[in-house]
Amino acid sequence: MPEASTFRDPVTAAPPVVALAGGVPQVTALVSPSAPPLAVVMRDALRAAAGRVVLRVRDLPAHRRRVARALLQEGALAAGGTVLDGPGDDLLLVGAEAARAERLRALLDRLLGAPATGIWSLERDAPALLDYAAGRDTLAEPIAAGAGPDLAGLDDWLPRVPLEGLVSRHLGYRLEPGGAKPAFLRLDVARDALARRMGVLGQDRDLVEYASRAIAGRLLRAVGDPAQRGTLIGDRLPGPLHLPVPPAALTGRDGGARGGSMLVAAVAAEEAADPRALAARREVLAGLGWSMELDGLTAEMLGLMAPDALPADWLRLQWSEAVLAPSCYAALRRVDPARLTLAGVRDADALAWARSLGVTRIEPTPALAAALRLPA
Repeated sequence: MPEASTFRDPVTAAPPVVALAGGVPQVTALVSPSAPPLAVVMRDALRAAAGRVVLRVRDLPAHRRRVARALLQEGALAAGGTVLDGPGDDLLLVGAEAARAERLRALLDRLLGAPATGIWSLERDAPALLDYAAGRDTLAEPIAAGAGPDLAGLDDWLPRVPLEGLVSRHLGYRLEPGGAKPAFLRLDVARDALARRMGVLGQDRDLVEYASRAIAGRLLRAVGDPAQRGTLIGDRLPGPLHLPVPPAALTGRDGGARGGSMLVAAVAAEEAADPRALAARREVLAGLGWSMELDGLTAEMLGLMAPDALPADWLRLQWSEAVLAPSCYAALRRVDPARLTLAGVRDADALAWARSLGVTRIEPTPALAAALRLPA
């Protein structure tokens, strides 16, 4: 996604509008250097999402891209919406009327000579569209209107949906003088994939959280099942296995029975709001042979708590430029660096910051791991 600094202030003059059926005015789509950022346009479009879509055109050479832009601008006069550039040279028509956008899509595919378009519903695909507009993720395949369970059938669907594609696998590393070596493995619920699999229900964050807990419970049992363990873990573990553990109590069978220091229960950082309950949970987990990790700490949270006093064996901090603030650095200096894991390490600055604190456990982004040629 283009950097925010490349956008100039939006024009003050009101753009032309056209009245559509139902009386909903839509801004006509004229691209200019003063166009607002994609994230702003996407949020505005979601305020009137009913029956509206995002049409994307991608992977075009320059001459066909010019043709596509002209067709999108002309089509927007009838379909409504805003034409603008997206990440990776995508062309977008955001907020178009669905039926007209579908006809425009067919015309584009026919004239461009190959399928180069996709349509996403502002109603069904809102989470994926917002992540895409903010540069957090590529735009996943759109949610089909009939995909996923209905609300009444969700509890029956969750135990039956295949785990394949719903579990993310992250290899963690230990920084050493000669480089970095695999040190632990993290399995987690792939929430974006789960939301897409849930269809329309995946637009409700509370329902996705509910479903994530159910999938996390299934993951714990799957790791303890010899028939499923190999697919999830691989031939051997590089070190401790970190798993999401929902609030429900563990049994001796979860995660493959008692595993000593090899099993780490990752619990949400929000649970630190009740230190007594968190300490009690840590004690229960320890009795079952698990250590406990507080997952999802951010720079903002560090200003609200004393991280060195948190009753957890491990603290997983998400990297962002905000952690460079002196107050964050001072708070983390009080923490034993052996307890810290830095996640989302994406560049040399993040690596240098980790080393300055004595943090050796990192989870790099795939791009950084590839650039550094880290062992898989």
